[in-house]
Amino acid sequence: MKFIILKAVKGNDKINCKAFVSSLSKYKNQLQIMEGATFDIKVLATAAPNCYSKIIALQEGFDVCLATNTPINNYQQDFENVKEVKKQSVINYLQSLGIEHVDTIVTDHYDDLPLIKIAKQVILVNPSKQTQNILKQNQIFFNIV
Repeated sequence: MKFIILKAVKGNDKINCKAFVSSLSKYKNQLQIMEGATFDIKVLATAAPNCYSKIIALQEGFDVCLATNTPINNYQQDFENVKEVKKQSVINYLQSLGIEHVDTIVTDHYDDLPLIKIAKQVILVNPSKQTQNILKQNQIFFNIV
């Protein structure tokens, strides 16, 4: 579904992504760990479309946004930046900077399990019971904010 929608809206000048991002502000979680902590590099890795995720990343002070790009041609199973694809995009980005590890991941969903498994610290934001249980089953320690 995401593929079809992204392909349909590609290049449509009538879609105002900045206004869309602004409309999301009422749902934003104020995370003290993101505001108060000093991270060398802040990466927004998301399955959300790049057309608006990059705006959020810029507004929130992330160094880079790794998101789902608008498809160029035909559907490919791995076009969406999720699960293993997301993990690999983060690894590739960090390696391009000479960094070989993920210090901290802040997430709300078990779809990020591939990234969670390689992070030194895991912080969950409003996680479901299912997400908590899956991490416990995988013997992954986490903090909840």
